[in-house]
Amino acid sequence: MKKEILKKTRTQTSRKLEELRELREKTRGVRSWIKYIRVALGMSVTQLADRLDLAQSTVSESERQEVDGTLTINKLRRVADAMNCDLVYAFIPREKLEDLIYKQAKLKVLKTMEQAETQMVLENQKVQATVSERIPELIEEKIYSKYLWDKNE
Repeated sequence: MKKEILKKTRTQTSRKLEELRELREKTRGVRSWIKYIRVALGMSVTQLADRLDLAQSTVSESERQEVDGTLTINKLRRVADAMNCDLVYAFIPREKLEDLIYKQAKLKVLKTMEQAETQMVLENQKVQATVSERIPELIEEKIYSKYLWDKNE
C-alpha cells in the first residue's frame, strides 16, 4: 500500500515540477525579480521605497542582496506584496524527478553488488550471472526503499 501511495505522490509531484522546469527556462537571465517587476510596472526605486516605508537606499540594497542571494525570504515576500505580487518559492530538480530517483536507486544497487562481489572474491566464490540479470528488478525495489537516500546504506 505504501508503495502505491509513494508512486502516486511522485507522479503528481513530477507533473507539477515539469511545469516549473519550463517556467525556469523561460525566466533565465532574470537576476533580480524586484527590479524586473518594478521596471515592468513602471515603478521607481523611490516609489517602491515609499510603499515599503523604507529609504530608497534600502530598496536599492535589497535589489543588490537579491542578486547576491543574501536577501531573506521574508524581505522578498514583503517587497513582492508592496508590488501586488506573490512570492513563489520552489525547489526545481535539474533533471526529471523519476530520473533522479532511478539514478540513485541504480547507484545503491551497483554499490551493494560491488561490495558483495568483493566479499565473494575474498571467499573464493563466484558471482552468479543471474544476480546481474536481476539488476533492473533490484533497482525497481530500491526505488521504493525508505533507505534510498541514506548516505551509508
